[in-house]
Amino acid sequence: MIPTWLAALPLLVHVAITLSVTVSVILKRRPLPVSLTWIALCAFVPYIGGLLYLLIGDVRLGRRRLEAHRRYSESMRLHAAELLGARERAWNPEHPTYPHIAAYGTAVCGLPPLTGNHLEMLDTLDEFITALVAAIDAAEDHCHILTYIWIPHDEGLQVAEALIRASARGVTCRILVDNVGSASFLASDLRERLEHAGVQVVASLPVGVIRSLFERIDMRNHRKIAVIDGRIGFCGSHNITNATFGMHGRDPVGPWIDASIRIDGPAAEALQIIFLRDWNLDAEDPIREIDRYVPRLPVDGDRGAALQVLPSGPGAEPAAIEQAMLTAIYGARQRLIMTTPYFVPSDAMLSALVAAARRGVEVRIVVPRRNDSLLVAAAARSYFIDLLDAGAHVHLYRPGLLHAKTLSVDDEVALIGSANLDIRSFRLNFEVTTIIYDAPFAKVLRDLQDGYMHASDEIDPEAWHRRPLTRVFLDNTAQLLSPIL
Repeated sequence: MIPTWLAALPLLVHVAITLSVTVSVILKRRPLPVSLTWIALCAFVPYIGGLLYLLIGDVRLGRRRLEAHRRYSESMRLHAAELLGARERAWNPEHPTYPHIAAYGTAVCGLPPLTGNHLEMLDTLDEFITALVAAIDAAEDHCHILTYIWIPHDEGLQVAEALIRASARGVTCRILVDNVGSASFLASDLRERLEHAGVQVVASLPVGVIRSLFERIDMRNHRKIAVIDGRIGFCGSHNITNATFGMHGRDPVGPWIDASIRIDGPAAEALQIIFLRDWNLDAEDPIREIDRYVPRLPVDGDRGAALQVLPSGPGAEPAAIEQAMLTAIYGARQRLIMTTPYFVPSDAMLSALVAAARRGVEVRIVVPRRNDSLLVAAAARSYFIDLLDAGAHVHLYRPGLLHAKTLSVDDEVALIGSANLDIRSFRLNFEVTTIIYDAPFAKVLRDLQDGYMHASDEIDPEAWHRRPLTRVFLDNTAQLLSPIL
C-alpha cells in the first residue's frame, strides 16, 4: 500500500514548481503575455514547463557578463559621445518625423545619425561576398567581422582566404562568431588555418552545461557586421554562407534571400563601436586602443547620406530596435513596406501596423511562403487576419526563404539590419539595424521590395476568411506560444 503522501508527491512537486515560476515572473514584471504564457505552460505541461523556464525563461546574461556589458557599454558610450556626437557630421533633421526617430536612437544607444556616407545595396550573396572580399583585400590596418553563421567552405572559404592574405601583409584581423550559429566553423580545420595565419577568432556567447545554470543559453549574437579600417562597413542580413544554404535536407525551403549595405563613411565608426564592445565581452585579450579603431574621418563635401546605427539586446539597449520601428511606423503618412522571414509581432507592433493601415497608410508585409520553422510560420499566419481586416496587404514570397529584414517608410526612410520582426530579435538576441534618412536610397530599397512583391502571391482576404477551422485552430494555438518563441 503506497502512503497517501507519497502518492500525492508528484502533484505537490508540480504545484510547487508552478508557484515558483509564478512568483518569479511576477517579481520580474515581464510583459503580461510572456508572464501568462510561462505560467500556463508550467501549469498544463508538468515538469517540462518548469525545466524550459529554468533554461530559457529568464533573460540572464550571467553576473560577470552583465557587469562587463554595462562597463563596456558605458565606456563605448563615452567614446561615441566624444568621437561622434560632437562632430559637425552629426545630423539635425528638419523633417517632422525624423527627429523623433533620431532622438530616440541617440538617447538609448548613444549613436546619433551621421552624414557623409556613401551607400551601396547588396541584395545577393555573390554581391555581398565579392564586396566584402574586395574590401578585405584593400585593407591597410584592420579587418573586423562579426557574424551569426559562418560556413567553412565555398564563399566562407573565400572570405577566410582574403583574411589570411590580409594578415600576411600585416593587417590586424579579428573574427567574432556566435558559438551556436557558427559551431561548424569553430570546430573546422579552417579556424585552425586562420589562427595559424595570425587571424584572431573568438566565439561569442559560449554555451555549456555549467554556463546554462547561470546564463540563458538561447540568447544569441545575431548581428552581421564587418568593419574595414574603421571607414568601410557592412551591415544587414547576410551571414557568411554559400549559395546552396537552405536548399538541402528533407524539406528544403530554397535559397536564402538577403539584403545588406556597404557603407563608406562615418557610420562605419558606429558599427565599429558595437564590434569593439562585443569583442571585449568574450575575448581573453580585450581591445584597449579604441581611438585607433575609430578614426576621425573627414566629412565628404556633398554631405552624403545620413545614417544612424542602432544596436539592441539584453542589457544596455533592450528593445531599442523595436521602439525605433514603432516610432517610424506611427510617423508614416503614405506607405510602409516591411520584409521579414519571421513575423511574430508584439502586441505593440501589431497595433501600430493595424493603426497605420486604418488611418490610410498603405501597409504591405512580405514574408516567405515556406519557412524553416513550422511553429513560427503557424504563429505568423494567426496575425494575418488582423492586418487584412484593417486593410493591410500580406504577400507570400515564392522563390525561397526571404531572409531580408527591411522597412521602408514613405519612400524617405529605409531600415536594414539583422533583426527579424519577432520577440526573440527584439528582446533576446543581440541585433543591429541601420536607419537611412535619405530619399534616394529609400527609393533603392523600395525598388528591391517591389521585386520581392512581384515574386510573391498576395493573400486574398476573403479566401483567408474561408480557411478550414482546423487550420485556424492550429495557427491560433501556435500563437499562444508567440510571446516565448
